[in-house]
Formats: sequence, structure tokens, C-alpha cells
Amino acid sequence: MEAPTDPWPALADTDGDHVGWQFRRPGLTARALPFALVALVATVSVLVPLGHVQSWPEYALSVALLLACAGAFLLPWQRLPAWTPVLVPLLYTLSVLELILASGVVSGVGLVLLVPLIWSVLFHRRWESACVVVAVVAVQTLSSIIQETPDAVIVRRVVLWSALGVLIAVAAHGLRDRIRSSLTANAALQAEVSLTRERDRIAADLRESVVRKIFNAGLDLHGAASLIGEGPARGRLMHGVAELDEAIRALRESVFDLGDAPDASTDTSAHPEPDDG
Repeated sequence: MEAPTDPWPALADTDGDHVGWQFRRPGLTARALPFALVALVATVSVLVPLGHVQSWPEYALSVALLLACAGAFLLPWQRLPAWTPVLVPLLYTLSVLELILASGVVSGVGLVLLVPLIWSVLFHRRWESACVVVAVVAVQTLSSIIQETPDAVIVRRVVLWSALGVLIAVAAHGLRDRIRSSLTANAALQAEVSLTRERDRIAADLRESVVRKIFNAGLDLHGAASLIGEGPARGRLMHGVAELDEAIRALRESVFDLGDAPDASTDTSAHPEPDDG
């Protein structure tokens, strides 16, 4: 299903029937802009006020990977395999790794790892979110080892980031499932209401036109039968009257109980025969 216009379409669309809908219109600006701003602030923050870049090559690689993520919004996703969208948050996770290595583990930019995690739990499937959680934990572990962080701190980071990632993923996907169920139930209710309204309209049309005309035709036949006296012709006319009465009942039952006709009973045979004189 095509991405809806809701700014957070993942809350309504979790099937991913169209590859890369997360990076395509409609609703693209509302989806991507908050995450883009956080990524930009994190990248620029290590340059000000005095600059804390310890490795310019790694900083340049981080920026290049970030630009590659931005380029993902221009890809022809409809021609790519269904598993490729997960590469975008994974690529940004790698960009954050390079930014951590460029600025140092104590720079505080490691918190930006929440960006690809939140993006994936909002706009991707469960297995893709699981991949990003693993990537986030791996980045924390690798960056800590490279910068010779004490073992106890590494273990603590792995445990806490793993728990945090799983908690966010489970909670977000559970919320998405509940919202999707609610939207499905609401759509079913709306369809039922529309059907009821349509039946009301058909019933009103039948009452005002079809039933009234059949009823009047039955009265005419019933009156004609009284004019020709007893005999086969009268019997056939009365049989026709009975058939019209049955047609009226069938029409009423096919929609719902219409109630009595506004000016007379629908049973034409119940009306007295007109006086010959």
C-alpha cells in the first residue's frame, strides 16, 4: 500500500508492500526532516565552538556516509529488492561510528545512535529493527574497544544499549500493531455505516417508487377482476394480484422491513372489491 499522507505513516502502514516507501512521497518531509536536523546538529556540533575533531579522515568519512543516506531518497526503490531499505539506517549507524571515532568517545555524540534506531522502529519491519539494534550495540562495542575503554564500561554499555534497543523496538512495534488494529476496526465500522445508509436510501426509493407502483398495479388488477365476474379470467387476474403481493414482500425482505406503505397496506388482495354499480 502506498504511504499515506499522515506525517507518521508507519503508525498506519506496517506491511511495506511498496519497497522504500519510507523514502518516498507523500509525507516525506514530515518523516525525514526531524531526523535530518538531529543528524546535522550532531555532525556540526563536533566542530564548535573550538572544534573537537581528533581524526579528520574519519570525520570526512562520516559526512560522506551521511550524504549517502540523504541520497537514498533519490533511489528508484520500486526497482530494488524488498530488503534494501534497511541498508539506509544501517548506513547511518556506520556514519555515527565514524563520527564517534573522529570526535572521541567522551564527545557525547554516541547518543545519536538513537536516530537510526527510532527511524527503524517507526518506519521499518520488525526484522529490520532487530538488525539496527544489533548494529547499534556493535557500534558501541567497537568504538569502546578502539578507544581502549575499560572492560567493565564496555560490558555496561553493551547491556544497557541492548536493553534500551529491545525496549524501544518492542514498545514501538506493539504500538504500531495496536494502531493498525484500531484503524482496521474503524474502517470496518465505517463500511458498515455506509452499507446501512445505502440500505436506508434503497429502502426509501423502494417505498416511494417501486413498491407504490406495484401496489397500485395490484389494486387495478384487483378492481378489474371484480368487473368480469367469476370465471377463468378472474382467477388468472387474482393469481396476478397474489404474485404482485409476493413481489412486494420479497422486495421488503431483500432490503429490510420497510414498514407499511405511506398510504395503504401492501396486501392488495385485502382491499374490498369495488361495487359494480
